[in-house]
Amino acid sequence: MKALIKFRHSKSQAFYDYWCQLPKTGVLPEKKHLKPEQIPNLLATMIVYELVSHDLIRIRLMGSTVEERFGGRRTGTNYLDMVEDHRKFSASAALWAQVENSCGMYALLEQELVSGRLAYIEALGLPVSNDEGKYPVLFFQSNEVHKDNDEPREKSQQDLVNDDDSLLKYIRVVERSYFDLGMGIPELRD
Repeated sequence: MKALIKFRHSKSQAFYDYWCQLPKTGVLPEKKHLKPEQIPNLLATMIVYELVSHDLIRIRLMGSTVEERFGGRRTGTNYLDMVEDHRKFSASAALWAQVENSCGMYALLEQELVSGRLAYIEALGLPVSNDEGKYPVLFFQSNEVHKDNDEPREKSQQDLVNDDDSLLKYIRVVERSYFDLGMGIPELRD
């Protein structure tokens, strides 16, 4: 299956390729088939969301690189608590639309850190069939890219020195699109 998206970060492409080769039940792989030991280089930039309700999107796993960007440990918390009040409904609707349509999501995000630095994030979300629980699950890769080109952004020495640089102030969706995995895409638009 070929996505109609040109991924900007090699880890996004690697995760998509890994997801595509997993055994499927219908159009989705079962959660039990995702084996972290098979993709160790993707774990630091992975986020796993469990969609409990429209008001509770639990972060089941947040990789260490993403936690650094968000300013601390967020595993087990409600993702919507990090979303601005006026965006909570649309943020929840976007993730639920992905689950309800069994489709992929591609987004470019702008994250302002308290230091004033803007981080540009390529986010790739793919659903799985949650054969191990009652709530839908989404796996995301979240990788920093340069704003104007296709090169991944590596942390500079200055980034490593500035502790405040990693504290998240806000997230803004620059671009979001869904892509078909075999069951269509939602009508939802931001």
